[in-house]
Amino acid sequence: MVEASGYIFQDVEALLKRAKELMEEAKEGAKEEAKIKTPELGVGGRCRESLNGSMQKLDEISSRYRDDAEVSLMTRKLGEYLEDLDSGKLTPEIKVQRLDRIIEEVHHLVEWRRLSTAAARDLSLKSRRRTRDDFKKR
Repeated sequence: MVEASGYIFQDVEALLKRAKELMEEAKEGAKEEAKIKTPELGVGGRCRESLNGSMQKLDEISSRYRDDAEVSLMTRKLGEYLEDLDSGKLTPEIKVQRLDRIIEEVHHLVEWRRLSTAAARDLSLKSRRRTRDDFKKR
């Protein structure tokens, strides 16, 4: 279970990173995008597609592994983020900061599941040792 859901979390992480890249492109290229008057999906639309793809992958994990607490937590956080994006109450800087935090948490889960797979057993997230990076974040 840990190994399989870990691979799907890697997909989620890749989709979230792509969404962040597109969000940064949108910030930098807003003027250029305004000049283009084509009906195709813009950078913002592709970013939204990537975020929705991440949510679908998380739903896929939660449907397979119903007792996975980390998945339900990440699904809730990403859902709240998407709601806040739709409401328009986030500034561009806060959008990127919150997405960064979500990406960090998903990356942590990917690494932790990789360690669990290497140990050939489920490791409790609470039992892990604090790393230097953890202390820097706090």
